[in-house]
Amino acid sequence: MLSKLAEELLAKNQLEAVDTSINRIILAVDGSAPAIEATKYAMGLAIRNSSEIIAVFVDPDGEDAIIPEHEWELLAQKTKRVRYGLAGLKLAHQYGKAYCINVKLFLLSGNPVKQIINVAEKEGADLIITGDTGLTGIKRIALGSIAEAVVEASDIPVLVVKRRKVL
Repeated sequence: MLSKLAEELLAKNQLEAVDTSINRIILAVDGSAPAIEATKYAMGLAIRNSSEIIAVFVDPDGEDAIIPEHEWELLAQKTKRVRYGLAGLKLAHQYGKAYCINVKLFLLSGNPVKQIINVAEKEGADLIITGDTGLTGIKRIALGSIAEAVVEASDIPVLVVKRRKVL
């Protein structure tokens, strides 16, 4: 059974494709295995599309803010979550160097969903890539709570990457 919209498009022969240019990719990282898989996907897409990657880690503790780079290592010494997030940012940076991809790094604090969406809007991103679950260890039936909320809040496409199972 076709939806009413599909029936209308078929009747009018309006079968145009959308622009799928991917110039800027927001990559949400936290150092988790799914985020590492997301990093690999982001790099593959960036290579194929000559895209720029904006890697973002958001520490949920504190008010919404951009953390200056000179404070990153000190913060990483204080909490494991920031240490893992910084490792995720460094991994994205190393991939960028290895594959000649321009990678910008942001370490932010505040609401992760709000901050990811804000960076996507400010940077004019075409796509957000995130892992399906993070470091919290909480498993949800479909997606991690942050990934799910980003999908709901975003006006641009979101690619949610699952961790590959090793046999």
